Amino acid sequence: MNHSKEEIEYAFETFVEGIQNKLNEHYAQHLSNLTPPTVSVRGGSKYWKVVTDQDVNGYSVFGFVRKEDGAILKPASWRAPFVKGPSAVRGYVTDSLNGMGSVTPYGIVSAN
Repeated sequence: MNHSKEEIEYAFETFVEGIQNKLNEHYAQHLSNLTPPTVSVRGGSKYWKVVTDQDVNGYSVFGFVRKEDGAILKPASWRAPFVKGPSAVRGYVTDSLNGMGSVTPYGIVSAN
C-alpha cells in the first residue's frame, strides 16, 4: 500500500503519542515512584529519530521511523537505525495498530 506523505506524517505523530501513552501507563503500573521519560522527535533527512528524555540519564534512542514509507526500525546506534537483513523493518506506523504492535515500554521489538 502506498500512503501519501501527509498520511505517513499523521500516522507518525499518533505513533509518537502512542509511545508516550504506553510509557506513562507502564510507569504508573510498575514504577509509580519514578517519572516517565518524555518522548520527543529529532528529524533527519531520511529518518525520524524517536528519543526519550530521562532526567538523570539524558537522552536515549527509542527507535527510528523511515520518512519514505513509515517503516519502524530498531536503533543500531545513536546516529543510525539497524537496516541490515530482511528482518530490519519491525512494522509500519500506517498499519492497523498504528505501529504499536512493534513497541514495548523498553523500545522497538526484536524480529520474530
